[in-house]
Amino acid sequence: MPNTINHTKLRGMLWSLAGSVCFITAMSCAKLLDPSVKGAVLVFFRCLFGLIFFLPFLLREGVGNLKTKRPLLHLLRVLFTCSAIACTYYGYRNLPLAMGTSIGFTAPLMTTALAILVLKEVVTLKKWLLIIVGYMGVLVIVHPAEFTFNNAVYVLLLANFFASGSIICGKKLTATESTISMMFYVNVFSTSLSGSIAYFMWVTPSMQDLRILVFLGLLGVSAQFCYIRSLQNANPSFLGPFEYSRLIIAIPIGFVIFSELPTLWTLIGAGVIIAATLLVTRMELDKSADVPAKS
Repeated sequence: MPNTINHTKLRGMLWSLAGSVCFITAMSCAKLLDPSVKGAVLVFFRCLFGLIFFLPFLLREGVGNLKTKRPLLHLLRVLFTCSAIACTYYGYRNLPLAMGTSIGFTAPLMTTALAILVLKEVVTLKKWLLIIVGYMGVLVIVHPAEFTFNNAVYVLLLANFFASGSIICGKKLTATESTISMMFYVNVFSTSLSGSIAYFMWVTPSMQDLRILVFLGLLGVSAQFCYIRSLQNANPSFLGPFEYSRLIIAIPIGFVIFSELPTLWTLIGAGVIIAATLLVTRMELDKSADVPAKS
């Protein structure tokens, strides 16, 4: 039995690492696109491939579970999701790869803060201080004394807010909605919304950019698929630290493709964010362990 558990965790770890490779490669593809390719077009291709990937699940499960009691919450989740994707790609297209990756590590801290405010979770002063310290790591990364502050930093932090909002909406929806209905609404309406916006901003991409967009869409969906498979094989508490492998992957890709090297401040700031995130996660695990099991 122990060997089975170890092998299962190993699969979860490998899926998590594969997801990190797909995510960073997708962000690299976004940076390779011609600036004339609008963000809305990029988001549309990402959502379109998400919908294509989802259709076999819908055909297998059928449409019987698509009824919803909370259409407005589904709509809010769609808006959060599309906004998060758009802001994420904008941030990575306009920042060094390692810097964008490091700032992205603040996402769990934002989710914790929103859960406290929206879900009325009880929070200690220590947890609030850790969240603040984590975001101080962003200031260390950008090192205002030497770095001309880029609007993309704000946008990437905003992406974390939108992504966290989508997670909170999803958590509230799980109380009344089926998994298939949640996947249906977010995929169908994200594609429809991004497609309608892209229509008004459409500039036909070059053949090279079109190939990159198709590959980027496939990578985005693959990263999501790998994340789901990793969760099927291991707990989030075990997988959490492997999320930080993105920085290890981003540094050589950024150097080889974009001639980027992370500054010392980026590495120190990333360390601050990672430490704060891991401590907050540890507090959550300790709190869960203290809750008595239901008989």
